[in-house]
Amino acid sequence: MLFSGQLVNLRALTDNDIKASADFMNDPEIILNLEDEAPMPQSYETQKEWFEKMRKNQKEYSNFFWAIETKDGRFIGGCGVNRMDRKNRHAQVGIFIGDREYLGKGYGTDAMKVLLEFLFDEYNVNKVKLKVFGFNHRAIKSYEKCGFHKEATLREAIYRSGEYHDMHIMAVLKEAYLRNK
Repeated sequence: MLFSGQLVNLRALTDNDIKASADFMNDPEIILNLEDEAPMPQSYETQKEWFEKMRKNQKEYSNFFWAIETKDGRFIGGCGVNRMDRKNRHAQVGIFIGDREYLGKGYGTDAMKVLLEFLFDEYNVNKVKLKVFGFNHRAIKSYEKCGFHKEATLREAIYRSGEYHDMHIMAVLKEAYLRNK
């Protein structure tokens, strides 16, 4: 496997992942931690269109998105680069574990470590950043394990379940990552 960690492999998305991905995107616990807009039901066709868009973008190297699978080949989520700033050597990433059976067990942390290694070693980025909702404590803890630190808080940036919540910008620098590796 080209991109492999202790618990997961990162691989290209396949059509076999579309149904599970649509199911993940219809799970309220999953989608409420991913999207800052009001969650909408996702159909198989919507997910298929998104997959095709990601595959096209990957071919054009404008962003990357990979499936996260367990060592026994089970598709459990995805991760990738949402935005690459080649001039300043920054990448903005996103990740999710959609299969509830694998939440809180280190799979997301392992996938993020593989993604960071790829970005720092192969793309020579200097900084990797992400956005996370203040109420997503499990994700924040995982990102901190990977070396991310809060750089900014966008106060009351997201409206969810009748109230406003903060959004954090977190980042890790290549030097700090390599020092802690």
